[in-house]
Amino acid sequence: MSPAVHSWPVIRLTIGEGEIVADANGDVLTYPVLDEASAADVAADAAAEACRRLGLAACRVQGHTEDGEVYEMVVDAELGTLEERDDTTSTGTAGVTGAGRGFGSARAGSKAARRRTPARRKAVLWGSAGVLAVTVGFSAFYTLQDNTAEPVATIYTPPPAQLPVPAPAGWDTYGDWTTPMTGSTVKAILDPSGQPVSVDGSKLIGHDPRTGVERWTRTAPFTVAQLALFTLDGQSRVAAAAARDLVLFGDGADPIRVDVPRDGTIVLDGGTAPRVDLPNKRTLIVGADGSTAARVVPAAAEPIEALGDDLVAADTRSGRIWRISQDSAALPAPVKLPAPSAGADLVTVLGSVNGTVVAAWKTDKTTTIGFYALGDAADATEATQVGIVDVDGTDVATSGIQVDRENGLLMAGSLLVDVDAQEAHRLPGAGKLAAGYAWVTTNTEQLRINAQGVTEETTDAARAAIPDVITDNGKAITRAEGSSTGLLYALTQVAPRPTAPPTPSSTATSTPSPTSTVSPKENS
Repeated sequence: MSPAVHSWPVIRLTIGEGEIVADANGDVLTYPVLDEASAADVAADAAAEACRRLGLAACRVQGHTEDGEVYEMVVDAELGTLEERDDTTSTGTAGVTGAGRGFGSARAGSKAARRRTPARRKAVLWGSAGVLAVTVGFSAFYTLQDNTAEPVATIYTPPPAQLPVPAPAGWDTYGDWTTPMTGSTVKAILDPSGQPVSVDGSKLIGHDPRTGVERWTRTAPFTVAQLALFTLDGQSRVAAAAARDLVLFGDGADPIRVDVPRDGTIVLDGGTAPRVDLPNKRTLIVGADGSTAARVVPAAAEPIEALGDDLVAADTRSGRIWRISQDSAALPAPVKLPAPSAGADLVTVLGSVNGTVVAAWKTDKTTTIGFYALGDAADATEATQVGIVDVDGTDVATSGIQVDRENGLLMAGSLLVDVDAQEAHRLPGAGKLAAGYAWVTTNTEQLRINAQGVTEETTDAARAAIPDVITDNGKAITRAEGSSTGLLYALTQVAPRPTAPPTPSSTATSTPSPTSTVSPKENS
């Protein structure tokens, strides 16, 4: 009876020049390859020993070569066999002819050579000090296990550490746990279950938010430079991208490749779906299965949001909006956004957030933010003004606009817009939008400002870190930008401290105007 093979943990097996390294959830074993012909045997030995150190009878193995090829395998610790998973197709070429050349189908080398007796395996592993070098990251244990019993894995708990830069306002510099990122600058995200996801090269890791323990891993066939979570066709997808490569991850371990044209620009922060913008005024919107739907961008416009299978495009100067739902050069008639009041001039269309277009208008003394809900008619774009709000001053940034779609926020310079609540607030300075807050840095301090424009916390450190995400249990998942540690930190929230009474210059100065409903008739 074959032992049970569970989806987690996964042994990572790396073939390097003259050596094979097995990583069993933090317990690292390094095996020299003395003879090129024995690479497959050494790989089987390394995987089997790593499996036993986890206390398992069988375990999934992911083989990685220096060429970036990845092989999905299963190791049987009792028999010493390393076989390709039956339900997975290898991404490499067949044959292991030497260290660093690939695992092939993971059956390289004869099956008989790997199905050796325990005595023979022990002789290879422990016969001489020159054959095996072991680096142990923690105390391993061995468990005799019944084939029908649930495997018990050794759990590697990431260590705590101190953030080497000032902590975000409201959190302490002590990290309950850390995880390596090996120089990656990719922002962490939360997966559908609220677990923080870090990036380490090509590896995506889902962590228990309380302990940091690895709960799942996925490996992209490239070094990941962007990461985002989407719900596509009712299914959760984690999108991982590099400059010209894009894959999606769902319930399975294998990536779903997206065909990206060579001249395409991948956009993961531009809507409710990934999109690829092309220089010929076309955009590809990505579906849950990796397929793409083409949409034509009007000559005078630019894409501002992928909205499901539709593309929202805008001429930001004239205020004309298109919602394009078909792959056709016959575009729907655009709608021109109505001015919120007589004499108001359009500054710019700030963007579209989950189907609500946001535009900035100005008069002599004030700025008015208008909110417009898009209709879904196919032949003509419809937009209904659903709210307006005035803010002091006429300063509105027209570039570098930031969007937090999960929390329905938009930031343009010192202007914070809560799209869901149809409110806007003037901040004490330009800042960064992250984790549901605006983070404003002055000459002496950092302010954490909520969606209502209220400063919740401050810190005296002007160059404090800004978290990527905040977990449900209050951990601020934070990178130390500019630091050489290459770690991601889960910071502990500290008790609130009293803040100075709000002053007119630091509080929201906007007063929501009555909601109006206008069905614009003017098209162009």
